[in-house]
Amino acid sequence: MVIPTVRGRPLVTRRFLGAWLVLVATLPGGLRSYFIRDQIGITAWNPGEMMGVNYRTYHHAAELALDGQSFYDTAPSAAFDWAVYLYPPGTVPLFYPFTLVGWETGYAVLTGLSVVAAVVTTALIVDYVESYGPALGWLDVGLILLSLVISTHVFGTIFFGNINLLLALGVVFGLWALERDREVLSGATFGTVALFKVFPALVGLWLLRRRRLRAVGAAIAAGLGGLLFGLVGFGPDTTVHYLTEVLTGRTDTGAFVGGYPVDGTYYVTVQQPASWLVAALWPDAPYGVIFGVSTACIAGVVAYFYRHVETPIERQMAIFVTLAAMVTVIPSLRWYLVLLYLPMITLLYLWTDGYSRLLFLVGGVLLSATISAEAVVEGLSGLPEPLYSVGYALGGSAVLPLYGLGLMVLGCAWYKHSLQAVSGQ
Repeated sequence: MVIPTVRGRPLVTRRFLGAWLVLVATLPGGLRSYFIRDQIGITAWNPGEMMGVNYRTYHHAAELALDGQSFYDTAPSAAFDWAVYLYPPGTVPLFYPFTLVGWETGYAVLTGLSVVAAVVTTALIVDYVESYGPALGWLDVGLILLSLVISTHVFGTIFFGNINLLLALGVVFGLWALERDREVLSGATFGTVALFKVFPALVGLWLLRRRRLRAVGAAIAAGLGGLLFGLVGFGPDTTVHYLTEVLTGRTDTGAFVGGYPVDGTYYVTVQQPASWLVAALWPDAPYGVIFGVSTACIAGVVAYFYRHVETPIERQMAIFVTLAAMVTVIPSLRWYLVLLYLPMITLLYLWTDGYSRLLFLVGGVLLSATISAEAVVEGLSGLPEPLYSVGYALGGSAVLPLYGLGLMVLGCAWYKHSLQAVSGQ
């Protein structure tokens, strides 16, 4: 049978059923989010209130900076009090060009740039995967692109006008460049991404594990260079305020003390179950204990995957666990899960058999079940005791995507253990 091709790439090269399942699973939640809102959709575009609120903070901060005013702790007019600028001073000039137009137009431009970033990210992911052997068809390319544009992991980035897709491109490009031994370019990219969100700095653990010291140096130089640029451009007081007030207040750490509430902000973080465990043993424990327990658990998992990284699958698993740790060690919104796409998708296509892979696939599907903990425990309310108490503890102490990540990491650990048992390592 002749397989149809478009510009040299077949529509389907082989049946990657597991990969298709996980990628398709990302779409229903995103499509539903668009469908239930009348502000955004195929024929609707009405920015205001929550729609575009993150972009409005960028736009407003840039306008204030151009006027020589303080751009921290100030929300745009008719916006929510929490809609304030959270990035280092040196990043504000990047938004200056957007002030040439109104915020609604600027938001549309940023959305267009995010879609372009999704296209470029798709191309890099496909090239990265194919460099390990699997040939992808246009169906694979299309599913990856759709997952980067309309999935449940991306909807919030588009709707709120955030820069997460641009940062995801940075993470993917950094790993793509590292694979091609372009260490300085890779490190500089990671350092720039970390300048915005801070927690991507944990990618440095993988750079150190691989002994890519030039990449580490470039990452540090990029990060410090961005801070220095802000120091020179806006003065020491603004940078000190960012480091001591803005940066330290970016997460709602106090909410975790005593056990994170079921109806709290939707975070995908190990700190949520850790807070319940700590509260059961020490109800008045300070937040530092919760953070310490979370960090210790994650550090142990990462260390296990860093022990042996000789095979391509082991390296991708180590990268995946690194990025999963990066996202979950702090209280992270679910929109950051898109940062895991490169190693996750690579494993979906490179890892083709074994029961451990089935666990990874189940976790991958659960990763897109973005139902709140509150909705889960409400759905279990009809269960008799003690089933309800058990269900409440499980459903309330973590969101489903965190369980999905846990299953994916467990599947990777199972594979790694089996591989080491066979090789006698």
